[in-house]
Amino acid sequence: MRGLFGRDSAYLVVVASQAALAALSIPITTRLLGGRQFAVVTTSLAVMQVLVALGIFSLPMAIQRNYRDEDGGRDARRTVTLAMITAAITLVITYATGPLWAPALALGTFSPVLRYAVIWAAVTAVTFAGIALLRSRNMFRAYALISFVQSLLAEVVSVLLVVFVHRSAAEFILGEMLTQFVAVALVLYMIRPLPLRRRDRALVAKSLRYAGGLVPAAVASFLLTASDRIIIRHDLPILEVARYGAVYNIAAIPILLLGLLDPVWLPRFFKLDDPRLRAGLLADSRDMLLRLLIPTVVGLGFGIPLVLSVWVPGYYHPHELVIVVVTISAGAFPMAGYISANRVLLIAGRTAPVGLCMVVAALFNIATNIVLVPRMGIEGSALATSLSYVVLLALGVFFAHRIQRLRYPSAGLLLGCAAAIAVALSCAVLPWTGFFAVGRGVIAAGCVVLVLSLLRDVIREGSGRWPVRPIRRAARR
Repeated sequence: MRGLFGRDSAYLVVVASQAALAALSIPITTRLLGGRQFAVVTTSLAVMQVLVALGIFSLPMAIQRNYRDEDGGRDARRTVTLAMITAAITLVITYATGPLWAPALALGTFSPVLRYAVIWAAVTAVTFAGIALLRSRNMFRAYALISFVQSLLAEVVSVLLVVFVHRSAAEFILGEMLTQFVAVALVLYMIRPLPLRRRDRALVAKSLRYAGGLVPAAVASFLLTASDRIIIRHDLPILEVARYGAVYNIAAIPILLLGLLDPVWLPRFFKLDDPRLRAGLLADSRDMLLRLLIPTVVGLGFGIPLVLSVWVPGYYHPHELVIVVVTISAGAFPMAGYISANRVLLIAGRTAPVGLCMVVAALFNIATNIVLVPRMGIEGSALATSLSYVVLLALGVFFAHRIQRLRYPSAGLLLGCAAAIAVALSCAVLPWTGFFAVGRGVIAAGCVVLVLSLLRDVIREGSGRWPVRPIRRAARR
């Protein structure tokens, strides 16, 4: 537990900083580009994300699973080469067929901004494969450098192109693409991928078989997080797409951080051979995440109005977006339960159920959005997102418990999670000016202190408090 929430947290902070920087760029880009051009950026990012999921073929998980200290990571380095091949194939196909799929998806012509997004996706896929190997090697400084290049440096370059060249979505995406080339050059120099040989056919087959079950999950995960904007664009004015996209990056931060834990934590889980110890660690780490989420969601409920007042332009009507943020962030609770069940499947090599769970949840999200968005607007889309994570949790637990049963969270912990959601939602109707603004700020700061205190307790050496004791008992058994 100290390793997961201590040393591994450094990797999570690095990865999370990329999402934070993307969110921090929103106040700048929305004002520089305007609502219509920012909506184009949001749509291009959605295209890029789904192409990354296809191009990388979920091979980073296979890279980490194939990594062995004994052979110097040779199998993992060859799996990176395999990821480069799948990314190149995806690039060629999508670029050649761009004039066909762009109009079919109501994206207009295969414009320069979409071309940049396609190339950016292929280069990003290779970078993700490389940093998965860096994580398995525990090369933290190299990992941080690559993350810095494809986050902070990329945002700076994109904004500079918008300011000094042309205020358009194409210039913003071009900056991201150019900087990603720098990141991939650095990561390939650091890991030195090995060529695939004829005798590596068994390795290739094993890697593709393992990753193949995760590809539908990756694509469905994109649909789960991005299809709502497509439906909003179909049923509501384009400004609603921009409003929803502007706050989604903030609202989904807890969910995004939970999703980022897999590539950060899995190398440690893959090395555990004791099933009892692993089951105890999976359950206790899940409970710790739920405890951390309680003050996080409450603090978000109190503090988000203050953030939105400066985060988005006034014509976005930020006071109406508070309920959207809180509703989406509530989905972090079922997501925390799902990722523990999901790790059971990943460790066991049962990737097909992982894909099935995500596909069903994504289809549920699409159907619920179609029903709710015309009636409730973007608030309905936020509700559909959270309900989809509940479906994902139920399916994940069902399949995982057929392999290894994990201890359920206590009733008190579940009640605490429900209370946190209720408090956060009730905060949406409270005033956010004058004395109330000060009170909101104080309570939000207190929640941050509580989160840090919980982390300190679990990281502190020699702590006999939860959740260390259950793991020690499992180890003795």
